Amino acid sequence: MLKLYSDPRAPESHRTRIVLAEKELPVTTVDIDSENMPESFLELNPYGKLPTVIDRDTVFFESSVVNEYLDERYPHPPLKPGSPAGRAQMRLAVMRIEQEIYPIFDNLVRVKKKTEPAKKLRAYLETLNAYLANQEYFIAEQYSLADITLAPLLWRLTPNGIDVSELRHLQAYMDRLFERPAFQRSLTEDEEMFHAIF
Repeated sequence: MLKLYSDPRAPESHRTRIVLAEKELPVTTVDIDSENMPESFLELNPYGKLPTVIDRDTVFFESSVVNEYLDERYPHPPLKPGSPAGRAQMRLAVMRIEQEIYPIFDNLVRVKKKTEPAKKLRAYLETLNAYLANQEYFIAEQYSLADITLAPLLWRLTPNGIDVSELRHLQAYMDRLFERPAFQRSLTEDEEMFHAIF
């Protein structure tokens, strides 16, 4: 059985929980506070990276690495496009989301003055809204790891004061992501509470 070490509040860990839920894989989950990691976990993963997955005594970490491994090791349902070009597009999308959007979102959450990161994030979301006018998912019509990379951030927009209700293509996309049974199963109690108070 797979073992997952996950921060129940962090979008990086949420990504891997979505993949595991989509695959309907049996998994033992150990919640870890990323601000206060136990020594036993650091002995297992000296880098202290979450999520961390153990499969057959092999330790994997970094969300994108873990998620691609899980998709290749457990290929049904597939979470990558079938063609080499489609997979390359998806990997580029995941890389850009990680390098461009995750840092902006992290700043939004951590800094006291939220005006600048909120403005940058808003500009990205408006571009994404226009992009989604012509397709159902991030890479054409197939739900993929690119959508899974975005979904945890989109789930956290409202609790962090970002209103996207007038961005109708983005809102419809978010509804498609959040209504998936696997997404609902992936949520921790903390993540459910993000929306319960709004």
